[in-house]
Amino acid sequence: MVSQEEHDLAAERGRLIRENGRYIVAAQYDPASRTMQVTFKAGFTISFSKERCQVTANASDEELSEAEISPAGWSVDFPKIDDGLTAEGLLEGRFGNAQWEREWAAKHQSVAA
Repeated sequence: MVSQEEHDLAAERGRLIRENGRYIVAAQYDPASRTMQVTFKAGFTISFSKERCQVTANASDEELSEAEISPAGWSVDFPKIDDGLTAEGLLEGRFGNAQWEREWAAKHQSVAA
């Protein structure tokens, strides 16, 4: 059960996200370029290859063709794979769990250098 303090902190965090426009308003996958594009209310788009993200890396074009934005705009959900991406994670540059990020960095060191 969530305490009143936890609820109030989450509500404040949500208010700040909405106030700053850091919530998702559009998302689409382009199978031709194998790129996911997520657009935020603040007027910018985060674009990344499907292979970069743990959620999308092994999904088919068909599975990624149906992207739904949560009602509050805090996530992009893919009903066909029962998974999604959070606005917070994308804004922080997190495309997977800690192990995924370590393995990605190790495989792509020359790209980051």
